[in-house]
Amino acid sequence: VRSGHYDQFETIMECSDQQSSVKSQQNARVNPTANTLLDTDYKGVLQQKIKQGFPSGSLDIAGVFQGKLQAGLSSSADTAAARKAFLVTLNNLHATCENIQKLKRDLDVECTKLSTQAGGEHTSGKLQSGLSDLSNTSTVFRDLLQLGCRQLADVAVIPRLKPQIDGFSSINHHITEDEFAIYEVNDPFVQNLISTLESSLLTFKGPLASDNYDSLVYLVTNEIAALLEKVILKSKFNRLGGLQFDKELRSLVGYLTAITQWTVRDKFARLTQMATILNMERVSEIMEYWDSSSGPLTWRLTPTEVRQIMTLRVDFRLEDINRLKL
Repeated sequence: VRSGHYDQFETIMECSDQQSSVKSQQNARVNPTANTLLDTDYKGVLQQKIKQGFPSGSLDIAGVFQGKLQAGLSSSADTAAARKAFLVTLNNLHATCENIQKLKRDLDVECTKLSTQAGGEHTSGKLQSGLSDLSNTSTVFRDLLQLGCRQLADVAVIPRLKPQIDGFSSINHHITEDEFAIYEVNDPFVQNLISTLESSLLTFKGPLASDNYDSLVYLVTNEIAALLEKVILKSKFNRLGGLQFDKELRSLVGYLTAITQWTVRDKFARLTQMATILNMERVSEIMEYWDSSSGPLTWRLTPTEVRQIMTLRVDFRLEDINRLKL
């Protein structure tokens, strides 16, 4: 989905692309002209759309894009229109970035051709200057796109997930074997979190360009990892509780890995190491992982953080933890 503003952008790009192949000093100015139009008028329109933000509240986004919004108060219709406009703007920004890159590649080819022709060095130099300006403009549009995706995550997804993640600390992780068996059948945390995450993200999978959707998942993944780290430090575990958390984390990472083309495991590296510590049989076992000769594992946790995580195990003695030579 795109807007009329993007059609104007395509006109600018087509004119610039056509003129860039004309070998004259006068037409070499068209690239800076196109860049000026992009960096002022066109950018200003998109900036205003992003500045208005994505309206909060619940809504069937897919229904809005299919024209199925139920009749109601005009404010509801206005909100729906604003949401649709915001998502369209994100798609326009993505397409703009892609097309600027294409124009840069095409102009670079022309510069190379001109530089090998008699008298073409000066024109090539002017186009090279325009290419530098286009690079700066491209960065501005990408930053604006990232800001828009960040707003979408903060308004439409994270608020639905945060209460569930915060609830982790209220779930018992000092559990018996019977409770562990019950959790295997009826997980008290990760199943509901994944369900909410899925419903929140899939709402935008159709309306958003695929790269924008991946960006949204990536931003949400970062926030989930940060929130989980905080609630872990508020909880207490025995070994079975640590094993349960390890299973929950693997399920969450597996789900996120399956729904995006980007790598997300690295975002959970610290949490994975926390789960490893919480799942240990004894305090001294950490040295089997910490010792540099034990393998290629790169620790993301500092010695102080390792000790802090160990104190969350109710069956680990503090004096044993303090004696560790990390």
